[in-house]
Order: sequence, then C-alpha cells, then structure tokens
Amino acid sequence: MGSSKIADVCVCALFYGAEDKHFKLAQRFFNDALRELGQCNVEFRFGCNAVGSATENLLNHEIQNHFPRAKVFNSSYNLMKYPMMREMLHQPFIRAPVTMWFDHDSYLDVPATPGAVKQWLARVQKTVTGCNLIGSVQKTKLTPVQLAWCQNKPWFKKELADNYLSYVIGGWWAIRTHLLGELNWPAREFQQKHGDVFLGAMFKHNNLPLCFFRDGVRINVNDAGVEAAAPRSVF
Repeated sequence: MGSSKIADVCVCALFYGAEDKHFKLAQRFFNDALRELGQCNVEFRFGCNAVGSATENLLNHEIQNHFPRAKVFNSSYNLMKYPMMREMLHQPFIRAPVTMWFDHDSYLDVPATPGAVKQWLARVQKTVTGCNLIGSVQKTKLTPVQLAWCQNKPWFKKELADNYLSYVIGGWWAIRTHLLGELNWPAREFQQKHGDVFLGAMFKHNNLPLCFFRDGVRINVNDAGVEAAAPRSVF
C-alpha cells in the first residue's frame, strides 16, 4: 500500500502484558491469515500496553517482514484499554472508511490463502457499510450507574430509556470510521470495562443499526480454544 493511498480498512490490534501467556496470545494473533491480510489494501495500527520484551521483539519482526507501514503506539506502563484505543483511533484520525478492532485475545481465523482472505475482507466491508457496526451482538440491561452516565449525554432520548439494549462485544468489531469521529468514540473517561455496552447505548439513542457478524474471527478465546471465555485482563 503506497503511503499516500487511503486504505480500504484500518485494522487496530491491542497487545498487553509481559508474562509468557501474553506473548503466546501475540504469537497466536500473528498467524498466516493475518499476514495475507497484510497484502491487501489495509492499514495496521498496533497498540502495546506494558508488553514484555518477547512480545516487543515479535512485533518488530512481524512489522519488518510483513507489516512495514504499521503504526505502533507503545506505553511502557498500562495505559488501560480505552485510553490506548483513543490514541490508536484518533492520533491521527483514521482515513480508511472502515475500522476493525482486535483485543489481545482475539484473532483472524480464515484459510490463509489470498482468495479466502480477500473474500472475507470484502464481506466485512459490505456488511459494515449496510449496518454501521458489526460483531458478536449481545443483549443486556443497563445498571443504574450505566444509565446515569447515559442520561447525562446530549444524545440520550427519554423515550428510549427502557434500559435494555443490544451491543457488540468489545473483543472484535468493525465500524464505519466516520462514526468514531461523530460519536467522539471512545469517551475520554473510559478506562477498561463496559465501553462496548456504552457504545451500544449510543447506537440505540442515535437510531443507528448494528448487525451480527463474526465469521472468520475468534473472539476472546482462552487457552483451551473456547470463545468468550478468556480471563478478563486489566489492560
């Protein structure tokens, strides 16, 4: 991808922690399918929250050999998930029309061939263009504290305040990039938890659709390969 050419998609991935288990998650993320994705018109941004030397060396190797134009955001201390995310999404603001996010325990899981990866990427682009936000959709009820936060926002609509909403879990998602700017996402006060629920609230009260799509990705996977079962990290 030429430096002046706008990417079709920007892939953002977060890495965390200095223990061996964190390094293994980084190794799992950098698989052959992701390297094939690197051959497409895709921008990569990697965020590092207090990673160890093994992960840092792996990241440098992958960038040198497969992702030479990747932008790295590195914090020697744990900046926490959402402050790091804000840096990655807004410094500078992403120009690609679609932005994709991977938590450190999520990864791409499609056949590592050019045809399969390109087909998957095209499906992501087509689906998110029609739905604004895609991922693994869940339903929840806002807690009193969460509801109070929403009530103080200019986008809150009393007629929609039934406390129930759909949201996309934060381990992997793709969004139309312009919404990150229009919604000023993520909010500066967010640290590590419940940002996905608040984004769901913002979508609900702005009458924005979101859609279920999780083909070709494994989300929040533990050591046994079980999805939505990885230990929650304080990153």
